[in-house]
Order: sequence, then C-alpha cells, then structure tokens
Amino acid sequence: MAAEGYRELFDERGGSYDDAMARWPEARAEELAFVVRLAEVRAGERVLDLPAGGGYLGDLLPAGASVTAVEPSAAFAERSRARGLEVVASSLDGEALPDGEADVLVSIAGIHHEPDHAALLRGWRRVLAPGGRLVLADVAAGSAPARFLDGFVGAHNGHGHAGTYLGDELAEQAEACGYTEVRVIDGTYRWWAPSLEELAAFCAGLFGLRGVSVGEVAEALAEGPGVDHEDGRTGLRWGLRALVATSP
Repeated sequence: MAAEGYRELFDERGGSYDDAMARWPEARAEELAFVVRLAEVRAGERVLDLPAGGGYLGDLLPAGASVTAVEPSAAFAERSRARGLEVVASSLDGEALPDGEADVLVSIAGIHHEPDHAALLRGWRRVLAPGGRLVLADVAAGSAPARFLDGFVGAHNGHGHAGTYLGDELAEQAEACGYTEVRVIDGTYRWWAPSLEELAAFCAGLFGLRGVSVGEVAEALAEGPGVDHEDGRTGLRWGLRALVATSP
C-alpha cells in the first residue's frame, strides 16, 4: 500500500498518536530536549512549531516566548486548540503565514512524510524574519529509525511507510535555498517507558499499528533500533538528524 502525505495520514490517525503522547508524556522527553537546546529560544521571540502535532513544544520554551502551532492535520489542530494553543491551519510549507512571521521555526519529525524538502525550506525562509533561525529535526536516511519505519511500521500501520529522510546533502540543500550559518547535528538518545511492554504500547499508538500484538511490537523494537534497560526503565535507541540554519 502506498504511503500517504502528512495531512491525510494524521487526519486519520492523529488521535491515536496524541493519545500515546498524553499517556506517556515523558517517552520522548530527551528528543524534545535535544531540539529545544538547539533552538536556543529567548524570551520575547516568536516561535512557529510546524508541524505542531498535538502541541508538545510550548511548555518547554522559556517564559515570555510566544509559540504558534502550525498544523496541516485537522485532527492534530483540534488537539492543540483543546490545550489552549493558538493554531494556524496551513500546509507544511507555511503557505498560510505572512512573510517574516517568526524569529524561530522548529520542525520535528514531520517532513519525512513529504517528498519536496527544498520547497519546504524555501517556504520556511519566507516566514522567518531576517536573522531568524530554523531548527529542523527529522529521521536520517539510512538510519536504524528509517529502516524500522519503512519496514515494520510500514507493514503494520495500514498506510504503508516510505519516508523521504534527511540525507548527507542536507547542509548543501539548505545553503542552496539561501540559508546561512548552516550546521547539521545527529542526535542520539532514548525514548523511555517504565517497561518494554509499555514502550511497545506507546509505539503501537504513536505509529497507528494494527493487527499486531504488543509482544510482537516489543520484539521488533528489540531487533530493530534496539532497546536498553536502565534504572528500572526501558529505552528505545532513537535519534534525529537536525539542521540548524539562519535566514539572512
């Protein structure tokens, strides 16, 4: 079955994704912290969270920074509004946003569902103010997470999965789209849950897995990206590739 685009996919399974994030709010804490550190948001800055999912970024930013959730999926937008966030419905390139809208744009693990990353980078440069910062974090091409997503997840989520991941040409691509001060950082961390079974249940909800048992998901996690047991918890080995760049 062919993979669907971001909006279509999460209009259908955004609720399941958000339910998993709500039930295990600490599961991806290290991932979000990795991105927030790179963003270096300061009080008074305007931040775009794009795509925002259910709105997981806002509470991690410093007091005085304003965050707008930008979201193509109606299901996710509804969840963000229910949390009291300002939400703008827009395509992933920020088409609905005015020029120079933000000081910082953060994009976490959404654009691998779309094929034309250069178009997104150009759109984001338009909505960033001069000197504004982009922090894009997504799955790296050829990585263990990419193989797991296109393999096990794609086989069991009812939609397929064939991601367009961030490759070794990422820095050059950003520079070709007009960005400066470009850096690429590969993050390494864990998704944590109290047990392997709960970690598997979290992933089953997050990825919308169907027709597969929690035990089978647990086995796939251990055999795929791999898991670690530490201090009474179980962690899935994960990591995103981050692009940090400036709009001149």
